[in-house]
Amino acid sequence: MMSSNLITELSTINPTSEMPPNQTSGPNAPQINPYAAFDEFVRCLTLFTCLCGAVGNGIVLWLLTFHIKRTSFSFYVLNLAGSDFTYLFLEVIWVINYLIYRPNFQNIVNLLTNMGLHVTFTVGLGLLASISTQRCLSILFPIWYRNHHPKRGPMVVCGLLWILSLLLNPPKVYYCVVRFVTLSPSGCELMSKLSGTLMLSMLLLMTLSSLILFIRILWSAKKYKPKKLVILILLTVLVFLLCAVPHGINHSVFNWKAMYNHTFHEISYFLSCVNSSANPFIYFFIGSLRHQRLKEPLRVVLQRALRDDSDPSEDRGTSSRTDTTLDTAA
Repeated sequence: MMSSNLITELSTINPTSEMPPNQTSGPNAPQINPYAAFDEFVRCLTLFTCLCGAVGNGIVLWLLTFHIKRTSFSFYVLNLAGSDFTYLFLEVIWVINYLIYRPNFQNIVNLLTNMGLHVTFTVGLGLLASISTQRCLSILFPIWYRNHHPKRGPMVVCGLLWILSLLLNPPKVYYCVVRFVTLSPSGCELMSKLSGTLMLSMLLLMTLSSLILFIRILWSAKKYKPKKLVILILLTVLVFLLCAVPHGINHSVFNWKAMYNHTFHEISYFLSCVNSSANPFIYFFIGSLRHQRLKEPLRVVLQRALRDDSDPSEDRGTSSRTDTTLDTAA
């Protein structure tokens, strides 16, 4: 019973779901909305957060695309930054449409933003699951990982995640969320179960592998200092669990009118944007640890944070030379 509820909550993430009868879809709508001032405050705060997050993810995209040599891990981060940037961009469009309230564009905005948000949320979850699982394998089985890790593995995984998300989410949004065309309940239930099963599997995989990483850090903390890359992954997963999962929980109880809470409903939207906005700040924070230089280029900081010493495509000589270069660059 709990698993079916979790599948439902993960497969119905929809920032434009119908509100309860006495609420409005915009500040200028004719109905009386007792939460109007609160809604506008939270949406303005969400808009500011999304804009900051979009700038941060845009910087990460720019640096990884044109200025930093790509590794298997940085390729995952590149795709994660792309999905987060798209998610935040769509949230900005939706919030602006809410604040200025243009009914003529309401339907098309709802359709496009819902499709994009479902796709990017699924891809982001899958990327975090892949990153944490790969890091877990490299720590538990380092020799096997270095000898058998496929060079094109990240490209295949990222491609499959985007394809699966594009195949499962847009039809579900079109027929069952926005309901441009009515579909039988059994068809909607099937699509929701497929999408929810995929997302639940990725969530469990991400949580389990991150838990193993955390236990391994605690076990070996007295002998070895934890690597920055492992700390970065754990922080990113922790932010996702704290900020993105509540967004899914909100929509799992949304259909139960007796359990609906408007304050939690609005704050969950804000937290979902915090999740997508936080990753660039985590990268630059981890990269700047123990390197307190005020004028250090962002490229150097990001490259240091994402350096993967267990990547089989990089030999140790190159890694040591890179360390020296990063430590002397300014």
